[in-house]
Amino acid sequence: MGLLKLEKGQIFHKAGTDIVETVEILVKGRVRISSTYSSVVLNVGAFIGVVETPGHPYVYTCEALEESAVYSYPYESKDDIAKIVKLSPKIASVLAATSAESAATCCAIYDTEFDEALKEYDQIIADYADYPSLCIKVGEAPKDFPEMEELIPPERSEKVPQWAIEFCDSLKNNEATLKKSFYPLSTEIAAGMVMTTYFIYDTISTAVQALTVYRKTLKKKTSNFTSTMKMIRARLNDMERAEAGEGEGNVTIVNALSTILAYSGVPAETATLFEEQITAFKANDNRYDSSDEARALRRNIGSTFYQIYTPAFLRSLTDENIPLEVKMFFMFGFVDEELAGEKNTAILANMVKAYTPDPEGHVLTLYEWLQKIYLIEVEPSRNEFDQDWPTYLREQKNTGAINNEQMEAMNRSSKHRLEFEIHNLFALGNRMTFGRISSFVPVFDSQNVLRPLDMAYLTASKVKEYYEKIRSIDYGVFCRQAVFSDTEIGITQLYFADDITPYMILMPNVGSRACLWQEIEGKNRRTKARMLVSIFNTENTEEAMFRLFGEFRWEMCKTEQGVHWNDVTDPSLTSMYCDYLQFFKKNSALSSEQKEKLRTDLKKFSNNYKNVFIADYLAYIKYESAGSPRLNKVAREILFTFCPFGKEVRDRIGENPQYTELINHYRVHIGNQAKPIQNIIAKLNKEEIPIPEEVSNQLEHLKK
Repeated sequence: MGLLKLEKGQIFHKAGTDIVETVEILVKGRVRISSTYSSVVLNVGAFIGVVETPGHPYVYTCEALEESAVYSYPYESKDDIAKIVKLSPKIASVLAATSAESAATCCAIYDTEFDEALKEYDQIIADYADYPSLCIKVGEAPKDFPEMEELIPPERSEKVPQWAIEFCDSLKNNEATLKKSFYPLSTEIAAGMVMTTYFIYDTISTAVQALTVYRKTLKKKTSNFTSTMKMIRARLNDMERAEAGEGEGNVTIVNALSTILAYSGVPAETATLFEEQITAFKANDNRYDSSDEARALRRNIGSTFYQIYTPAFLRSLTDENIPLEVKMFFMFGFVDEELAGEKNTAILANMVKAYTPDPEGHVLTLYEWLQKIYLIEVEPSRNEFDQDWPTYLREQKNTGAINNEQMEAMNRSSKHRLEFEIHNLFALGNRMTFGRISSFVPVFDSQNVLRPLDMAYLTASKVKEYYEKIRSIDYGVFCRQAVFSDTEIGITQLYFADDITPYMILMPNVGSRACLWQEIEGKNRRTKARMLVSIFNTENTEEAMFRLFGEFRWEMCKTEQGVHWNDVTDPSLTSMYCDYLQFFKKNSALSSEQKEKLRTDLKKFSNNYKNVFIADYLAYIKYESAGSPRLNKVAREILFTFCPFGKEVRDRIGENPQYTELINHYRVHIGNQAKPIQNIIAKLNKEEIPIPEEVSNQLEHLKK
């Protein structure tokens, strides 16, 4: 008990969680008292918590709106309130005045909440009357909702007499006179006024709580009907847009969250929870700070978001008329037009309307990727423990979580595969590409838009430009070694480079990172890699892509080398780089300045060899290929040996003395590789045998 200092934004009593043991007087700052549907701001001199029931959980949440302070007293019964006034004669008149003001405010809140409850009831009844005719407009058969016949309007509480409301209003209107000449007359008068007004706003508080129960019951009872009604209105909006031929700049999105929730068909409890979470998120100007409350809210939004995404996705698979708002939800994580901002909402809507899938299927939105998973066109991605789908199922069986029949059923189940992918690649990959893991929230928020959306937007054509650019510099970046054999034409074994373009999955967020999820599918080394990037990239996208391709280079080498990935007796990109970084202090080819720089780099990247390599790879691709040396001799030689530049780059930098010898060695090496292939082609031509595509492609590859 005693003086308690509060920081801005601090919640010192939480509804439904904390137990009532004290009552406070606000001595500094401002405090907001809030319930499900309303809130009131209290100023200095106000009682806090007097309408609560001692020993029970708080009904209202108390939050400091600025740096504040309260004086706390034990609270066991209503009699304690009068005692507190009498123990504080110097401020008794102030307590009386603020109590009268609080009573008038409570009366106004009750009137407002009753009017809102009545408005909700009237709207539902009006919608129910319009429902049959609207069904005809959209071409649907009306459904039966027998629960709608049981609805009754809210009734004013008989415990709140009109004289009490008029009395409180009169006290407020004559506040100046009463504070000057009435409340100060005696402590007993002040205590009596506090208790009189206490009984009034305690009664009103009970009536407000009853209205809250009514509104929640009304919402729950009519949830099926309101969901159906929202879907019909969404279809009507789409029809009106189509008839009007709306173009860019004319898109109007209203009540997007309602449309999305109705479309998903989630239970009313889940829909209400998400609405409350988004409302609280929007209302918090400091929603990305590190306070426990803000972090918990972001975490809870993330959890509910995926609960809504899954059923909405499943419904969309058989729906040819997906509402525009739902498409924006799938593609961008958009949920609310106020949260996104009017301008951004219009841009997102136009982007969805103009979107065309990549015809080659290399670049996919997250929604398109989940479709491939559900249709079993590709296997689910690895989880956070690096387990692929079959490995995960086997582990579940081995631990006794499922039996053999359940394992086989899950393996055949599209829904189970989808849920695995959403829980892993979607939920975790979304957070990773966002960039700021501790601040992540999966919904589109204008506060995260750090670049104009049209500049940050990654389309299939933009991603393909990065693919082509990296190939023009590091031409073998996506190549895997494969073997061709055809004994009938005399080829027993020919190694060739198989260029396999990776999947690039556009994650529905505004983020700053690109990451490699997995370099192959399962154990098949000739399958596509899976790369993730935010659909709106706020950083230098080219650098992010080059780092991503460097990471792929490293991980693909590790996969191909297996247990020998860091064994220098089996030379490879990873083994040579690990040896170089591990023993750089003894390397006579490095100067003392270069060794010091390496020591600094290793410290910077926490001795993570892969991250040091990625940084060097970025410098190699971005600067060294342009003739601007950034690497030391050893790193340059390793990179050029295993990631040689394309012919155009080699020709451009060939006169650079730092590369002359490396390029000459490369030409000799490539010539030795090309010669037997040329001999095979000459032999096949002589015998008039068609040249296999793998053979001719490999020769062309060596010329790059």
